[in-house]
Formats: sequence, structure tokens, C-alpha cells
Amino acid sequence: MSVTPWVSIALLLTTFSCRAERLFVGILEADSIQSIHYGAAAFSRISDLPLVQEQVQARLAQSLLLPAYTGIISSDPVKIVQSVDADAPPAPDNPANVAIIPLADDGTAIRQVFAAAYARHETQDTFTLYESPADTNRPPRVAMAVADRHLFTSVSLPALTWAWQNRSKFLEAPAQSLPGTFRILVNPQRMADLTGARSAQAAGIVDLGQLLRTCETLSFSFTLEGAALALTVRATAKQGSALDALLASWRVPSEPLWHAVPDNAFFMSLGTADRPDLWTPFLGTQRHRLLAPISDRLPPPAVTGDRLDYIAPTRNGRGLCWVQLLPVKDPDAARVAIRALADADGTNSVSFKHLRQRESGETAIETYAITLKPPEPTQAAAPGPAAPSLSHILLSLLLKRAVLECAVHNGHCVTVIGPEGAIDEHLPPVTFAARPLPLNRRIGGQDPALTPELTFGGFLRAAELVRHTVTIMPEIKPEQARLLPRGGDGATFGIVHNGRTLTASLRVQSNEIAALQRLNREGRAVLQEVFFQIFANQMMDMKKPAAQ
Repeated sequence: MSVTPWVSIALLLTTFSCRAERLFVGILEADSIQSIHYGAAAFSRISDLPLVQEQVQARLAQSLLLPAYTGIISSDPVKIVQSVDADAPPAPDNPANVAIIPLADDGTAIRQVFAAAYARHETQDTFTLYESPADTNRPPRVAMAVADRHLFTSVSLPALTWAWQNRSKFLEAPAQSLPGTFRILVNPQRMADLTGARSAQAAGIVDLGQLLRTCETLSFSFTLEGAALALTVRATAKQGSALDALLASWRVPSEPLWHAVPDNAFFMSLGTADRPDLWTPFLGTQRHRLLAPISDRLPPPAVTGDRLDYIAPTRNGRGLCWVQLLPVKDPDAARVAIRALADADGTNSVSFKHLRQRESGETAIETYAITLKPPEPTQAAAPGPAAPSLSHILLSLLLKRAVLECAVHNGHCVTVIGPEGAIDEHLPPVTFAARPLPLNRRIGGQDPALTPELTFGGFLRAAELVRHTVTIMPEIKPEQARLLPRGGDGATFGIVHNGRTLTASLRVQSNEIAALQRLNREGRAVLQEVFFQIFANQMMDMKKPAAQ
């Protein structure tokens, strides 16, 4: 986005915030009502989610408040503005939306439509209030006004009055540059206030409120099309803020690492963290050491800052492993960190016990057992051990036959969680074979919001991962495995940054969503039977020590 539109939007936000009665929360815009319907229909058909089209149509009707589309231009841009009365408590009409819809005439046709749909109406200055709808599914009260061949509608007269007073700013505001079916510009400070309760729920992972308050501007878009579903976020950090410092430390990862991921990987993530301490203000208290057993123990001068993670099947196809590659500048420091794993304090419910050391060629490999500690009870909980969560139980089952293997090989610190010996097939070569289309170029080419100069990037083939995980379970039978459908083209994720502005985008291919739908529909009986057997075996294993 060029500088001028951003300055205009910043001035717009300042103007809105200066009014004492109501405060600006955000504005949604779309290319047209027609494009929304076409995109939702195409996505619903290919993703095998017919209800999506119905839900989009229902939410659109709820937002526009139109009894019919007579007298409007369905091929021109439409906007929905949200504002809040900060002095009033939250209510169904606080915050409230105001829809701004282009008209085909001076408003005569749409007034006739409203008059036919509502039994009573009253005019107050430039506003008309419609009440007592013939169809009880419609809002009981709608306020409307017409200006500059645009219709303004809302269930809140104060919100409509506020939008009317600022109508020139809304109508003349520059279009947002983010691609998408729906494009939304929000006031980050107001959004932080309104999402306080939801932010508290995610506080263990990320401090969402702190992150929002360090943003100068924030916009995002949601795309529904035949090929994919996409969510894109663009934020500009306040100058001198913690987010500004974090973005200044970002860079593009080493190009060879984009070529290091196996073709059969189910998941991959590559990024840089030259200053991991700059992430601290935005992270919650739950930091699982299992995902980064070595990286947080290495001194910053010992590593390049690049980090590659991927999940892939084992060579024989009967296992699964998580691989992490950290390019190192000081191999000896990495070896010291590996040997100190067993001596490190077990934090966040995981600890490691050294089992053995072995050699693979001239490379020393350290093997550790992984122990997940039971969750600690909260202060409000009853005395005694806390009941393990479902995620803790599933993770315990997945790690039941897994070990952690670590080595330093060809300038990389390698850690693998999986069957013992899996690390041998993932030790990196001296140079990675060049691929004709590495992931960074594929993501940048597929997603119009990104470029190949990714700071972070990744992909996930969820349907194939679920299918493989089920087929390698000892309880699964060949005839059951054949019932599980194949996956689609997966999902991709990327982040690019330019100065104080970052753009992040998640794109899920429609055929991947359809594959997950088929997996749920056609493989549900298999999944239920397998998980029942797994949990039954787990319960039997838990009873064995007590019987001895």
C-alpha cells in the first residue's frame, strides 16, 4: 500500500476518535454484493461445504438490513462501518453497524421496498425509522437515510446519526489495498478494549491485547473463492514500540533452507529469530519446551537465527517424526547444549532423560526419553492432581514410543522426535539439492497478498497427516485404512515485512477442506474405532502398575 492512503486512513481514525459520542471500531468493504455471492457459491461447491453459502447470505442480509435488493447496485462497492458508545454497556446494538450501499436511483425504489416490508414508519429530519415488520424474522426496527446515491441502514439510530455526520469521510475514503472478498480496517486500540475477555482466554499462548496496542494501523481481509479460503492481516507498528523493535530484527531466511524440506513432509515452518528476546512481550506463559528443546538453550552468537521445522513419515512409512534444523556458527556450543538437556530444569510439563549415545558415521547422536508431566492444579481447583486435558492425553499417546534424538551435523543442530533411529535419514547433506519451485516462491506466487521474500513461511497437509497417523497405528487393519480418502493441496502460511509494516496470510485450498470433509464423513467409523482401542489400551496400561 502506498503512503498516501495510509496517511488518509490514519487521519480518518483520528477524526472519528475525536467525537465524544461514539468511537470508530472498524470498517468493512467489499468489491460488490455480487462478488460476495459468487465467491461464496464457488467456495461452497468445491470445498463440499454447502452451508457456507447459506451462512454468508444470512450474515450479509443481517448486516445490510435490506428487505430486497430492488433499487440498489449489486455490482458496486459496499461498506459496513462499526462504532461503539464507550459510555454505554455492551448490548445487541452497542457496538452497532451501519451499512453503506450504492443506489441505482435517488432512493425512491428502496423506500417503497421498506414501506412494503414494515407496517409503520416515522421520519425524523433526514432519517426514517421503520417498525413492525410483516416478516418477524426481520429486525423489529431499522433506521435508514439516503445521501449521494447511497443508502445508510442500521438498527441503531445513534450509530446511523454518527455515520451520517461523517458520511463524506466514509464515501471518499481510499479503497484498501489488501486483496480479498471482505476487507476490514479497524482501530487497534478500540479492538483491544472490545476483545478483552477473548484475549484473556488466549493469554497463555499470546498477549493479544499487548500486540494490538502496539499497532498504529491494523487491517485484515477474508477471501472466499473457488480455489481457496484465505485470511490476511496487515499491521503497522507504532514507532518505537516493542512490535517496531521486533520487526526491525526480522530478515529473510537463508535461501538453501527452502530447499531442505522433503517432498513427503506433512508440515513445514521456516523463519528467523535473531533476537528471540524481542518476542517476550507478546508471548503468554505456556511455552512448551518440547517444540524447541535446544534452541532456547543456545547462546545467540552460536546460531544464525534460522529455524526449520517439519513433520515427515519415517523411511519405512510406518512412523512419523518431527524434525528441527538450526544452522549453527559454533558447533561446540551446540554439542554442549545437547549434552545439558538432561540436566536442564523440566519446564512446562516436559523433561528429558538421557538414554544413550551412539555414532552414525562420524556424527555423535544423543538419545533422550521424553516424559510429559501431569498438569498442575490451578488455584481454584480442588485439592489433588489435576485431570489431564484431551490434548495432554493425545500427546502422551503419540509420544509413547518416541524418543528425542539430537546431533550436530554439517553445520546444523538437528533434533528429531520420533522412533529411535529416525534421525539418521534426516541428517542434512553438505548442500541441499535445488528444487525448481521452492516453497517461498510457491507461496508468493499463489497468494496475491505476499511476495517470495518471506520472513516466515510454512505449509500443512492436514488431511494427509491425519490419514498417515491413523494408518500407522498398530490397531488399524488394512481394510480400514483403504476407507480413508486422500488429502487435497493443503494450506500455506507466509509473512512478509517492509519497514514497520507486516503482512501475514493463511491460505487453505478448497480441495483440502473438501478432503477433510470426506475424511470426517467416510472415515468417521474407522477413526472412532481406532481411538476407542487406543484409549482402552491406555487405560489398561495405567492399571498395570497398581496390580503388581
